[in-house]
Amino acid sequence: MHNNKQYNILVTGVGAIIGYGIIESLRISGISCNIIGTDIYQENYGRYICDHFEVAPYTNDVQYYGWLNHVCHKYKIDLIIPGIEQDLFSFNENRHSLPVATVLNRYQIVDLAKDKFDTWMYLKKHENINAIPTYKNLDYESAVRELGLPFIIKPSRSYASKGFYVIKNSNDFAGMSTELSENSLFQSYIGNIDEEYTFSIFGNGEGAIIDQLILRRYLSKEGATQKAFVVSHDAEMQEYVETLVNDLKPIGPTNFQFRKQSGKAYLLEINPRISSACSVRSKFGYNEPKYCIEHYLKNGEYMPQLKKKGKAIRFISDKIIYE
Repeated sequence: MHNNKQYNILVTGVGAIIGYGIIESLRISGISCNIIGTDIYQENYGRYICDHFEVAPYTNDVQYYGWLNHVCHKYKIDLIIPGIEQDLFSFNENRHSLPVATVLNRYQIVDLAKDKFDTWMYLKKHENINAIPTYKNLDYESAVRELGLPFIIKPSRSYASKGFYVIKNSNDFAGMSTELSENSLFQSYIGNIDEEYTFSIFGNGEGAIIDQLILRRYLSKEGATQKAFVVSHDAEMQEYVETLVNDLKPIGPTNFQFRKQSGKAYLLEINPRISSACSVRSKFGYNEPKYCIEHYLKNGEYMPQLKKKGKAIRFISDKIIYE
């Protein structure tokens, strides 16, 4: 056991809600951490709540992995936790360039999650899972015929609800039709905002779930969880998730997004990473960054915490630092 050991943890993208949520979760994890934050922007909230901060180049910069190696050597980094999707996808394609242990799911799962149409094609193979009807290259009349009204249009590759439209009539469609491309997805509009769920698991890489938490949630206009309620159990979603975990064998933090309609659960997408609700989950006793340290640095000495029931609300969307 290394109860008194201090770990040097590098968190990327600390200016974004996931990045500083990871820091906040590490602070209440009960594990001694020296937190080094990085971000492409000099001024951001996360830099003020970590122990050290470094301005990062973009991950597509040819100098990025040389810079990352230097930072890891400078601070004797034990573990890298990516805080934004862009870093996750870059790390997935450049695993050989990562200088230390990194919180990174299986290549197949990260690659699958990049494209929502690929995800849908994968889900279609599982006949016992309700996948939302999804199409490409439809005109308005075809979309209404196949999907009914309202329906959704969104990019196959995006994050935080960017480029997301709910089409209720022909005027809505006409107003955004110039943004359509071969990568635009047309989907049925399932349920309503009162029936959206995020099912989080921490996988051991062998098809088992170390811990889990289900939240019914409401999203902010930026696409992050703003209000969340703990759900103690849901048999249908549990069956879906266990089927996918057994098949995909995720390593570490993995989130499954659902919506319900007429009592049936429909899987929206799979996120193979820590998400924006990280700090919310930690307050309920499900601390993903803590599990990451236990998995990667403490040989799987997991210490699941007692779960709390209740609700969480983010009243403040912007963090303010006064100097």
